[in-house]
Amino acid sequence: MLNTLDIHIIGATLLAQLTKKPKYTIFAVTIADIKKALALKKHTNPATKVLVCHYNNLEVFLRKEANKLAEYRLYNHKIVLKEGKQPGFGPLYGMS
Repeated sequence: MLNTLDIHIIGATLLAQLTKKPKYTIFAVTIADIKKALALKKHTNPATKVLVCHYNNLEVFLRKEANKLAEYRLYNHKIVLKEGKQPGFGPLYGMS
């Protein structure tokens, strides 16, 4: 069975009530956040960010390389989950 995420628009009173219940996780996003995440990123010259000792490998930091899919491999890594457990839902790192 797939986990689902219910998304609702709610008023301030209900939001205040739900924040006091540990059963709920509250997230907020603005249109500005969405536009920022979807916007094309400004080109950065990797030579300005990479240590000089890595200059012979600058091509791996180019955007065309970053946009490539990983090559197919004959093996895959498996993540074994504990019986009866589900992975957590949420961001992997802070978004501020």
